[in-house]
Amino acid sequence: MGHPPFTSLKGGKSVFGSIVWPSAMREVNLLNRFTRQFLFLIVLVTQICGVTTFVYNSKAQCFRHSGFLRFYSSLVLIFLTLFLMVTTSKMLDNLQAVWPYAVGSVVMLVVRIQGFLESAEIVELLNQMLRMMRQVNLMARHPNLFRLKHLLLLLLALQNLLRSLNTIVGINKRSAEAYDTLLNSVVLLNVLAVLLSFLLQITINICLFVVLIATYSELHHCTRRISNDMDKLRLYSVLESGQFMVLVKQLQGITENLIRLRHNVFRITVRITRHFRFHWLCAIIYGLIPFFSLTAKDQNGFYFLIISALNIIFQWTIFAILSRESRITRSLCTFHLTNYHMETARTIDELLHQEIWERITVTIYGVTLDTKLLFKLLSISAFCAFVNRLEYLHIQCPQ
Repeated sequence: MGHPPFTSLKGGKSVFGSIVWPSAMREVNLLNRFTRQFLFLIVLVTQICGVTTFVYNSKAQCFRHSGFLRFYSSLVLIFLTLFLMVTTSKMLDNLQAVWPYAVGSVVMLVVRIQGFLESAEIVELLNQMLRMMRQVNLMARHPNLFRLKHLLLLLLALQNLLRSLNTIVGINKRSAEAYDTLLNSVVLLNVLAVLLSFLLQITINICLFVVLIATYSELHHCTRRISNDMDKLRLYSVLESGQFMVLVKQLQGITENLIRLRHNVFRITVRITRHFRFHWLCAIIYGLIPFFSLTAKDQNGFYFLIISALNIIFQWTIFAILSRESRITRSLCTFHLTNYHMETARTIDELLHQEIWERITVTIYGVTLDTKLLFKLLSISAFCAFVNRLEYLHIQCPQ
């Protein structure tokens, strides 16, 4: 995958002094070291909570299944399932008061079960992503894949998780209407455990999307670098014919590697979006439940609705960033070497007309998660919250 920097035939000096193609791999900087540790910390928390069943083998540099973690995860899942079935059956006695939490708990538990059953596929996807990241590092000639904006997205994902856990406070008052103090506490602990597992599952999905965003961003940098080199080579008219053809061949080889690498990233992205589409569907359902069931009659109610709206907006923001970064037109519009070498012209034409010309769109069973759908969902949610508020005020102040 990596080619040497463009050099002339006489000596080993670079033809263009401004070309940024280092001859040796640089060290991992502090930002990328912290980002990698943050990602491994997220994985560690999911292992402790029984959400994931894989471990990282540093010797083989790949993820693998862990029999102990799978056994531990199955025990946690069985306990949560049985306990949730018991508490849900008790909720049927006062379904009108606690149905939103019963439905939300079932939705979260379904995601948890689906993630456990498809744990083998996620390990395969993670290993494919690791191989793809190594190839991108070789193409970029440095291991610093993440930038500050990617770390900020990961920190926002963590904030999204912690912010969602705060909503458990609002369950206390509602569930107290149906249970005594002791049973209420036990129910809250169970709901908290299911909520934490669900949020960790969604956080893992967001982290994978952020890694894909960072990969596409680095590919943009590589593409722009090749584009600038082609522009400089086209204007460098003092080279001899043999030197010119050698440099053109080097550029063509790197462009062909870029074609294969972008195609691999595209395929992995499509597989990941398909793998987690059910998770995102359940996340959207869970985020919309408060707008249909909760009356914003006090500060806690308003806070709950605002948090639910922010969670949905953040998820859609991740989708939009991934869709925007997957576009390649803005990186290839300055290729201007086609009149000098027909093989290079065909290579660029292949890059421009392969399937990754179309940007990635996150879909759920044929429904595209774009900004239009987001505005529709937020409008419907705001209308439902407004109607619930009016109904509450009408009951409080009858004429």
